[in-house]
Amino acid sequence: MTTAADTKFEFKGLDHVALVTRDMKATVDFYHGVLNMPVLHTLEYFDDAGELTGQHWFFGVGDPSNPDAHIAAFWWKDGFQSLSEGANPITSKPSNPRATPIGSMLHLNLRVDPDKIEPYCAKLAALDIPFRHSVRYLDPENPGVMRAVNSMDKYLEPEEGALMSSVYVNDPSGIQVEFNTWLPGWEKWPNDAVARSNDDA
Repeated sequence: MTTAADTKFEFKGLDHVALVTRDMKATVDFYHGVLNMPVLHTLEYFDDAGELTGQHWFFGVGDPSNPDAHIAAFWWKDGFQSLSEGANPITSKPSNPRATPIGSMLHLNLRVDPDKIEPYCAKLAALDIPFRHSVRYLDPENPGVMRAVNSMDKYLEPEEGALMSSVYVNDPSGIQVEFNTWLPGWEKWPNDAVARSNDDA
């Protein structure tokens, strides 16, 4: 029988909320240009042919005690914004398989200490709660691109050069919750991508 101490999870605060946007340029113009949020980092996603499929921007929310806390904005080329007006977003799907509906929340992220990821994986396994452990690295063949190594329902030891370590679980309503820790090297990740618009070719 487990006790409260056995199942306690400790968090260091909100790391980010991940939202899906219609147009990244307009999103940057609003959060960075109008609200004056700093751009902490930028990521881009590419398909196997090297074509851009999406962007991920990190907008700092200005908490001095939690300087990496941010709003994570995702934009997918040929996503739900490409559907015809009036299309049902439940039954109609865009050509980009990674795309999720505009305005939806991808996940809620809570920060934890680096030494908590492994025991939290063990706690989730002991509670029979399905989870995914993901460790991210710089892709040596594609500068500015991350690659993820995933493991279902078990801990995966990060190797040298890892940028972040995350655990994903779903709450009873199906909302995805992430526990993550940033690893050495992440602070050097760039923030110099060009925001894409739906009008871009």
